[in-house]
Amino acid sequence: MLRSILVALDDTKPSHVAQDFAIGLTRRLEIEITGLAILDRAFITAPTAVGIGGLAYKRHRDEVKLDQARQFLTRIEHQFEADCGTLDQWQVIEAEGAPLLVLEEESARHDLLVMGRDTDFHLDANPTIAQVVHRLLHDNPCPLIVCPDTPCGFDGPILAAVDGSVEASRCLHMLALLGHELGHSVHVLSVDADLPTAQRRARYAVDLLSKHEFDVSEHGIQSTRGASEVLLEQAHKHSAFMIAAGARRHNPVREFFIGSTLETMLENAECPLFVTH
Repeated sequence: MLRSILVALDDTKPSHVAQDFAIGLTRRLEIEITGLAILDRAFITAPTAVGIGGLAYKRHRDEVKLDQARQFLTRIEHQFEADCGTLDQWQVIEAEGAPLLVLEEESARHDLLVMGRDTDFHLDANPTIAQVVHRLLHDNPCPLIVCPDTPCGFDGPILAAVDGSVEASRCLHMLALLGHELGHSVHVLSVDADLPTAQRRARYAVDLLSKHEFDVSEHGIQSTRGASEVLLEQAHKHSAFMIAAGARRHNPVREFFIGSTLETMLENAECPLFVTH
């Protein structure tokens, strides 16, 4: 069962969506939420080429930038505190260090990490998936929910993707072990060029979730299109409020040839993506 949520604090649109989603989930489940703000000093004060006599100027500029960053963090922390409002259990943590390392460390004491797809803690908006999110997609220390830039509600089913992999099975089992905390209705989707294979994989997943009393539907789809394309199409068709998928560990060679299904979904999904290994 979920007992605590860690949400990454930043000032981008997906980050605000993630904060609203995490607070909404906290309110529904009456659990604990922690907002995490990170000061990436190494990024802010990264070495740059300077001319003769420029070192003193850079030191001064770095101090100004650090002061601005601290003011920025104070502002988003206060906004998070205000948004938490009447929640019973909430706190804000401000940490300094490399964002990925801080997230991995803090995630060790929480059940779920929620963040926007462009959250990088570098104090500016980035239209692409943040590098820290890329890394967490392939090596997340705890279940991860990544939010898009559009508001997320809790209506509609979860769309659970299964492909016969160990990672997909683990994700499905995590949903089962969480009970109905993220959602009671699940649409299981398996896509394969061979229809019997797709149907068998979907049926096995339905068997598992049915034992945990989910309201579950089976969708075995025959297709030679990319899995991400079919998943996004089905998520829209069924008005899914979340897509659940297992993540394989980072394999640059494999991704060079067939692309990253997870990252393609994340770039185009209209709802949050629940990811486990």
